[in-house]
Amino acid sequence: MWMIPRVLVTSLQRHQRFARSTPYQFSAFFFTLAAVLYSRPVYTLSDPIIPRRRDKNCPFYGCPLLPTDVHYSPDSIKNVLENLRELKAGQVNASLFSKETTQWNRRDAACLTLIGYKGGPLLSQINQDRAVVVSPYYLTNETTQKDSGERILMGVFDGHANRGELVSEYTVQHLPEILAKRLKTLPDEPVPRQNATVQALRDTFLELDELVPADPSGGCTASVILKQDEKVYVANAGDSRSFVVVYRPSTNVSKVVYISREDKPSLPNEKERVEFMGGQVYIPMRGTSRVVYQDPVSGAPTGLAMSRSIGDWEAGKRGVIADPIVDVLDLNHLVSAALAGTHEKERCFVVDEQGDVDEDACISAEMDALMAEEDDVHVFAVSASDGLMDFLEASEIAKILSPSLFHDDGSHPVSACELLIFAAANAWQDAKQGRYRDDIAIAVTTLRRPPNGNKPAPQ
Repeated sequence: MWMIPRVLVTSLQRHQRFARSTPYQFSAFFFTLAAVLYSRPVYTLSDPIIPRRRDKNCPFYGCPLLPTDVHYSPDSIKNVLENLRELKAGQVNASLFSKETTQWNRRDAACLTLIGYKGGPLLSQINQDRAVVVSPYYLTNETTQKDSGERILMGVFDGHANRGELVSEYTVQHLPEILAKRLKTLPDEPVPRQNATVQALRDTFLELDELVPADPSGGCTASVILKQDEKVYVANAGDSRSFVVVYRPSTNVSKVVYISREDKPSLPNEKERVEFMGGQVYIPMRGTSRVVYQDPVSGAPTGLAMSRSIGDWEAGKRGVIADPIVDVLDLNHLVSAALAGTHEKERCFVVDEQGDVDEDACISAEMDALMAEEDDVHVFAVSASDGLMDFLEASEIAKILSPSLFHDDGSHPVSACELLIFAAANAWQDAKQGRYRDDIAIAVTTLRRPPNGNKPAPQ
């Protein structure tokens, strides 16, 4: 049976105290969920091979799942959240909810944010984090074999500075469209197609950097995952992070096989570029490094805790760039590597009460290993802002999300994300004694289900 990490257990024990001590911050989570409930129509990607009807009310690139921050949520939404906490994912049925809340009832993806606290009146707080999942992700309005809906796009965008929420909002609204227009002219040959996809992601980030409303100050991180064909592209600029997880129900093991780096000014290559362009990098004894530049509003020295971002034009003059680092993963290689792990046979040392080798038990263990060689490899991806990643490890997040995405007896993905958000919020509460909490955003989506479907988790 999967185990809840200690930080999450502690978080659950403090859940009621958190709700009483910071009522407005607690209620902010519920208005975040309103975006999920009232977002544009979405489809469930339970089987990526089956084509899906497009909704005419959605953009040409598909129906995005978008969380939005509002200060209060209707009782109907709170009731849905409460019901989801009580039900297993496989028990969730659209008939349980009112007509207005059925569109977001999906098992393959979730997208949530929580407003932070940065000083001043509680009701004046602004959530600068954004997130999106577009699944399936299309390139044109035309339904063609080449545009069959096998793409998935996901990302988080953490805004900062005076106009950070405007920059992150502009990015989340326009990135899917700009990228789709660039991707629709890709060549068919595998290597040129991959290289052109990487360049399309880079060019999209650079174009957004020029278009965002970042004057006089404002910027956002961008951590984006694109699944296209059998490739997974991760484009990252800033200190939000994306990671890819392989999960096998036969062993009940989730393994983080990739995680993007945090673009920090203290990294040697980043520091060298900033200083070459006339910038200064401040590296404290404790805490995060920063690119020092003059605030265009106040004229006072300020610092940016990342070396890459979208916007931040004043810092850009000092070496902060929007050009993302793009890594490419092959889904087939991930599956092969996961299956190859079961072939590493070791000598059986199962002994009986007398200390002799128990041959029957060894035969049983070998049979279990052979059964585990069947393709039960599930793959999913997570993007999260530093408000979550500062206090939770990727491996902890993976353990919570795996059952919710792939087991009917697990919690619903929305409830799993809710648990993670409250764990991070409680950690912020303890670390800062309620004086500060960063905005939190998380997006998750499945990337692959095996051909033979799901298997029950071992008990």
